[in-house]
Amino acid sequence: MCGRARLPEDYSEIKIKLALDDLAPAPNWRGSWNLAPRQDMLTVVRDPATGRRVSIKARWGLIPSWAREAKIGDRTFNARRETIESVASFRGAWRAGQRCLVVTDGFYEWRKSDRQPFAIARVNDQLTILAGLWDLWRAPGGETIRSCTVITCPSNDLIAPLHDRMPVVLAEEDWPAWLGETPATNAALKELLRPFPSERMKLWPISKKVNNWRNDGPDLLDPLVA
Repeated sequence: MCGRARLPEDYSEIKIKLALDDLAPAPNWRGSWNLAPRQDMLTVVRDPATGRRVSIKARWGLIPSWAREAKIGDRTFNARRETIESVASFRGAWRAGQRCLVVTDGFYEWRKSDRQPFAIARVNDQLTILAGLWDLWRAPGGETIRSCTVITCPSNDLIAPLHDRMPVVLAEEDWPAWLGETPATNAALKELLRPFPSERMKLWPISKKVNNWRNDGPDLLDPLVA
């Protein structure tokens, strides 16, 4: 699963690495070292009007368009790859092609045996881009909320000792198909939802300060001293 993530501070770097539209406005953005569900994530989608990539903030925890209340999003911050087409909360977004890239610097996972937290990221300090779905929900009072979920798959060999699930990390060459920039069948899209290679990721133990989502700062990434 994925229930905590790190968000990059440098938006200019994100804009370059993800080839975002120069003419699209930048979101009101700040980084975070300890983002939790219900908070805003940074997502990238393909603008159907221009065909260019744009960044949009979305609340973490998908609220399907048909929901009566926003609190359903408290349970939908992850979507399992195996049931994404059948679970009611996600199938509408999947069928509508409402796919997005979720921009992170990495995420956290807790070892089941002793609840020891670990920081996880791609090697060489690259952005860790996750596969997501988004949806729009209109509240009875008229408010519109854009929300998203992170798709998970079985863990790779690196993360398996901690947890049996991990978020789907997308390599750069997979972004065009996921965003709908290049044609892809439903089967081909499902094939992208696989464990990222262990040798291209890293993890290290960190302080349990990360357990409280109110704690935020670069010191959360400091390796645990034995």
